[in-house]
Amino acid sequence: EAKASGTSILYTEVTGVEDYVVRALLHADIDKMIRIGERVCELWEGTDLCRVTSPQGTDVSFQLKPRKADLGRGALTRAGMDDFFPGMQTNIAPVEETINGIIVIDASDSVQGVVHNPYSFTMENGIITKVEGGSEADNMREWLTACDDPTIYKLCHFSLGLNPQAGISGRMIEDERKLAAVDFGFGYQNPDFGGTVGLSDYHMDIMLATPTVYLDGKEMSGNGGFNAEMGFDD
Repeated sequence: EAKASGTSILYTEVTGVEDYVVRALLHADIDKMIRIGERVCELWEGTDLCRVTSPQGTDVSFQLKPRKADLGRGALTRAGMDDFFPGMQTNIAPVEETINGIIVIDASDSVQGVVHNPYSFTMENGIITKVEGGSEADNMREWLTACDDPTIYKLCHFSLGLNPQAGISGRMIEDERKLAAVDFGFGYQNPDFGGTVGLSDYHMDIMLATPTVYLDGKEMSGNGGFNAEMGFDD
């Protein structure tokens, strides 16, 4: 309601990540992050098939066209928008029914914080069908069940971090912005994404620290950086 009336909202939560916030403000190259982020958005909007893999066993693919990508700058640039400070990350809602494969959560999640023993989601047509692994998988499975909402099992966004000052701390405000790290969100989907997941009382994020992202078979990012052959500067 507030957004519909033109109110803009900037979210932040700095408790526990004070050092990161200082680094992100004082040492990050904002202009470079914007250039990289705008290029990622451009590439994503022109991509049919995106594939994400990782050394830990992730291998998941999905369609991006005709969805629109968004650059979360960590700043308010128009009326009625919301964002998270400090930035940056790129975001898009994959075409839900095309999301299939295995996602191995190797860095952190918004339920438990830092993940010490990687666990996996099996994705079928955009929905979590299996949660496998050790105690952290058990904890996640219990949390999902307690939500008692089928929407929380639906993948609602795919995001990529752009901030070289960010690391993995177990706090999503930092983890989601780690350079070239991947964040998959589940549950509540911001209507601005233009997806089909819809609203929910619940949202959950999972992090992959060192994935490789392929766009129509070409490597876009991996090993904590971006492929210069895809139009990224050094």
